[in-house]
Amino acid sequence: MKQLTGLQQQQYQRMIELSTLARQRYLEAGGEPRRASGSLHGNSYMTAEEKQEFLALGRQLSGIYVKDGYAHCQGRSWKLPENS
Repeated sequence: MKQLTGLQQQQYQRMIELSTLARQRYLEAGGEPRRASGSLHGNSYMTAEEKQEFLALGRQLSGIYVKDGYAHCQGRSWKLPENS
């Protein structure tokens, strides 16, 4: 894994904070401590705003972006289908 810049490290730490918060909510709601607390079957323990922030941070950290109907990643690009 490449070294993260200061901003990327902050973004990564924020993702960890959001995940920890969701996990804590899951456990407080009576969730099984040895099971994953994922959002399968709509059981999300993140608010809509937290989920949006988490996904936006993930996109920023991944280095993948979409521009003019093309996806770009690691120096490569490909055209996206019209209905995407």
